[in-house]
Amino acid sequence: MILWTLLLLLYNRLLISIVATDTIMQPTKQYYYAVTGANAGLGLESVRQLASLHAAQHDNDDACSDEDATSTSDVTIFLLCRNPVSAQQAIDSLTSTKECPANVNLKYVPFDSSDRSSVKTATETLSQAIPYGQIIDGLLLNAGGFTSDRSGTLTTNGTTIIAETNLIGHAVLVDGLIQSKTLQEGSRVIFSGSEAGMGEPFAIKWGNELDYYVNILNGKAYKTKMNKNKYKPQDGYGHIKGMIAFYASAMARHHRDIYFATVSPGSTKDTYLMDQGSFPNALNYLVKGFICLSGQHGVDVGAGRYIDALVDDGWGYESGTFVCSKKGYIGEVCDATELKKGRPFGEQAKQDLVYEAVHSFMLK
Repeated sequence: MILWTLLLLLYNRLLISIVATDTIMQPTKQYYYAVTGANAGLGLESVRQLASLHAAQHDNDDACSDEDATSTSDVTIFLLCRNPVSAQQAIDSLTSTKECPANVNLKYVPFDSSDRSSVKTATETLSQAIPYGQIIDGLLLNAGGFTSDRSGTLTTNGTTIIAETNLIGHAVLVDGLIQSKTLQEGSRVIFSGSEAGMGEPFAIKWGNELDYYVNILNGKAYKTKMNKNKYKPQDGYGHIKGMIAFYASAMARHHRDIYFATVSPGSTKDTYLMDQGSFPNALNYLVKGFICLSGQHGVDVGAGRYIDALVDDGWGYESGTFVCSKKGYIGEVCDATELKKGRPFGEQAKQDLVYEAVHSFMLK
């Protein structure tokens, strides 16, 4: 009887030991995010909010690690930027504050969305940095804007700079990461959209022919008598932002295991959107005045829209949705197709035309 009691006690201790060991050996979930244009404005604020969301329970005196850290982190955020100096300044600004937790690892990746070779190199860097079996949990495609181009200058790939920077370069990045299986089931891809993509002040009359979208990408749409053969940055910006929404919707149907959305941050202060050099000074002040009168919210609110889409499975919008301001440029958001000017974004035929147009330039 005593022997059986001893054996039973030993058996129980063995079970407890196995369970404890199994619990200890459970791997910590590793999160990987990438943000383009992450050195300032909405990109930098998005990185800050991502870091804050993934704060681990640790000593508040710890600061997050930079790219030279040797310890394994629970969260890695890749900052994809053109300028290494501004990228390091962004990392320093985050690591010097206590709001960035110690379990967050920040890494700079050189990236210029207007330069196809830079995009491909960044794709390879990210694909090699993510361990086998892991994925990029969230990819925020924030880089772009009006750019500094005033004349519809073409890249070596035959697209306008504004098209390559905002749309084509990002499309190449996403395609490469899908091919390397760095983006796959469970990943979320968020394109930066804009209410300008619906037209301001009048709705854009989107075409029903492939050439219509091809000509926007190669700039021929602006070389007409109606436009006096003159490219206007505001026209190019609105068209490209609209095409981004169509493209993301098409991608959602082509890759149903990956979540895609286009999200407008709304009219946001301190983003330097109007200071990129695309407008003459007089027109720049005029547009800035219109934006201010229309209402603006802080960069934290604009970035918050991105983060809600990037990390929240209960966000409430289906993959492929274009989410924008419900009224004007700030405040409550909605599915763009709920708005009169946004109804075309629900048309699959137009989505497919944009998808085909974009891919025709990706192959060059």
